[in-house]
Amino acid sequence: MTKGKRLVLKNATMRIELEVNSREALVNGVRVFMGEGTRMYRRSLRISRIDAERFIGPIAQPKFGNPTVPRLRVIALDAGHGGRDPGKEHKKLRVNEKTFTLDVVRRLERLLEAQGYRVILTRKGDTYVELGDRPAAAARAGADLFISVHFNAVGSNVERVSGSETYTMTPQYQRSASETRRDSMDAIANPGNVNDRWNSIIGYHMQRSMLNNLKTSDRGLKHGRLAVLRLARCPAVLVEAGFLSNTAEARKIATPAYRQQVTQAPAGGVEAYVGA
Repeated sequence: MTKGKRLVLKNATMRIELEVNSREALVNGVRVFMGEGTRMYRRSLRISRIDAERFIGPIAQPKFGNPTVPRLRVIALDAGHGGRDPGKEHKKLRVNEKTFTLDVVRRLERLLEAQGYRVILTRKGDTYVELGDRPAAAARAGADLFISVHFNAVGSNVERVSGSETYTMTPQYQRSASETRRDSMDAIANPGNVNDRWNSIIGYHMQRSMLNNLKTSDRGLKHGRLAVLRLARCPAVLVEAGFLSNTAEARKIATPAYRQQVTQAPAGGVEAYVGA
């Protein structure tokens, strides 16, 4: 098998597609990015042990390596940016990320409370909150799940790049999605790594729910050592629901009706996570 060749594993409910020498895979049609690329060994295609035990395996079989199922009673919602930090902006449309993330989080708060969850917010207004203080607030409240809401942007080809992506904490000894080579940070164990397996499960269901609800292009489930994920002491996920740098997508995000759709996506992800 050479690069470009694919291996498909499937049963009645799951289809996993792997490509030779690639970090990208498809799980039930959702793009996921592993920490290491696949390798050929004795005429069989292999993935790394960490990807098998902490990423692909738990997504395929949620209790894989998870003897204890975590409770889900308290959910922490984190509206990205705020105060002196506007986040991503579309200057011509005069819109910014901090306003939209807070609006989506407020809407999501109402949805989740109606489902019986206790919800805490890392910020309730247009205030600046240090990155480390966000997962710390979740820990003080005894949160069982941390969801950070963001909108994206790029600096070039702005009208060609759109879609949704989801981040979970990079497992120890692996590379983040943006890294092409190993780094000294890879070997460090962080608080967020305690929940690697459950991070993978919530991340997969969150990305799948965003694609189903928003019908955006799939930019994938990715790993990243982002501060709010690195320091989270419960399963945690960061969603980038769309690109404010893309004018067409920014115009949609600027409408309350579309932001309500954005809200339905993480709500659906939580529901699927509970089902898993």
